[in-house]
Amino acid sequence: MYSTNKQLYSIPKAARLFATSFLSLSLTASLVFYPSASQAGKNDTGVPAELQGEWRYGRISSVQYQDSYTGQSAAPNGSSDQFQLASNGNYKRNRLIQINTYNCASYLFIEEKGKVKVESQRLTFQPTDSTSKGQICNTGRTYSSRNTAKAETYQWSIEKNDYGQQVLVLETADGKGRGHYGRPQ
Repeated sequence: MYSTNKQLYSIPKAARLFATSFLSLSLTASLVFYPSASQAGKNDTGVPAELQGEWRYGRISSVQYQDSYTGQSAAPNGSSDQFQLASNGNYKRNRLIQINTYNCASYLFIEEKGKVKVESQRLTFQPTDSTSKGQICNTGRTYSSRNTAKAETYQWSIEKNDYGQQVLVLETADGKGRGHYGRPQ
């Protein structure tokens, strides 16, 4: 679901490989934030009304690390993706991946905005402005960059979860990544 782009190349190869692997894995299992009622119909911009509004995806690991010397627990591992689609095709999107193992805390945060293009069952995020920030293992190894996010295209569908609620399913073009997004409560 996340494309490999310049901000990942600014971090060491081992961390980059771990981050891209984690991003791919985070899409296969999801914690769904259950949606509220969906809108129906289409607007003049071609963005279906059922896609408009806010969507969220999130996953938190059940594995928790504890420092054997201090007894302090590390923050959990996880990832999230949330975006808002406006009726005029504008979007805002925030993504976060956080990886913690023992005394190594790393994260990547991407904030972007731009236009979304919907053609049939294909949805393309076309960023016009983005900021990426990250940390590798400690606060002394941080990085940030601007306008490095690239366009991303997904197949989309609206499905029902086990509770009968509608969720937005985004699937990568290669079919290897699939995320279930719900509406905020």
